[in-house]
Amino acid sequence: MSPGATMERVYLDLKARILSGAYPPGTRLEAAQLSRTLASSATPVRDALYRLSGERIIESWHQEGFRQPLLGEADLVDLYGWAGALLSMALKGRSPRPDLPGGLIELAAHDSYPEAIESLFRTIATGSSNGELRAAIVNMVERSMTIRSLEVRVDADAHDALKAMAEDYRFGRWSALRSKITRFHRRRAGFAGRVAAEIRKRSEPLR
Repeated sequence: MSPGATMERVYLDLKARILSGAYPPGTRLEAAQLSRTLASSATPVRDALYRLSGERIIESWHQEGFRQPLLGEADLVDLYGWAGALLSMALKGRSPRPDLPGGLIELAAHDSYPEAIESLFRTIATGSSNGELRAAIVNMVERSMTIRSLEVRVDADAHDALKAMAEDYRFGRWSALRSKITRFHRRRAGFAGRVAAEIRKRSEPLR
């Protein structure tokens, strides 16, 4: 396998592990240790860590290496505000679709809340004609993946709110969807302290 192909494989594998929550918040990510897990030398792993740090999926920690983010309440409030703003921008200017009896805009079916919310937000991004906006939404979606299961744990209404947003998307009710997205993220911000507490519970002491 060529060096470029190895680097991409390591990056994608490590990214998938991180987004799946394989490493608890605050975990130090050491290239030497990860190279054994990823069946690679340390150099591609280190390059992948720098790339993921640039995407803000992991943190560069005080110039001493990398770690899984340990988000606090203020961090979450900012992230939720950013998510709501991006998604509202992506829907702005779309016209209602009364020609969709029965709902002809289909979304992939997912049983789990994290997968369903990722699907909806990625689909909204795909519908935007602005490439920078699409990329920003996808990055926001990826950075939020590890907290989605915690959201539904602290807010029993989160799943129903998501289903209501998906229904608006399915029928092309863009104005209603924008309003629901705004309310959804304001509610997420209101629960940010409880989500941050759950993140702390899952964290381990830094080594």
